[in-house]
Order: sequence, then C-alpha cells, then structure tokens
Amino acid sequence: MLVGTDITDWSAVEGAYYAGMGTEGIWLFLSMILVVAALAAGLRHEKLAYSKAK
Repeated sequence: MLVGTDITDWSAVEGAYYAGMGTEGIWLFLSMILVVAALAAGLRHEKLAYSKAK
C-alpha cells in the first residue's frame, strides 16, 4: 500500500504521485521557525552595531 492512498501497487497509478501529501504543515512550521530565527539574529546584530556606532 502506498502512503496516503488506497492504491495497492504502482500499476494502478496514472499520472503524477505526490508522496509528501500531509506534511506541508510541518514544512511550513519549520520555515516559519527559520524566518523568526533569521529576524531575531538580524535584530541582535543591528542592536550591537547601533550600540557600537554611538
């Protein structure tokens, strides 16, 4: 049986088959974490650079 479907063998598959179905939320969450981490790192760097420039 293929993941996420009732198809029992590849001969029944017609066209493209998307094996990542159902994991989009996980990748979205990981992407959001990476964006927040990049923003936090940038904010920290800007604060340090601003305090050194004073």
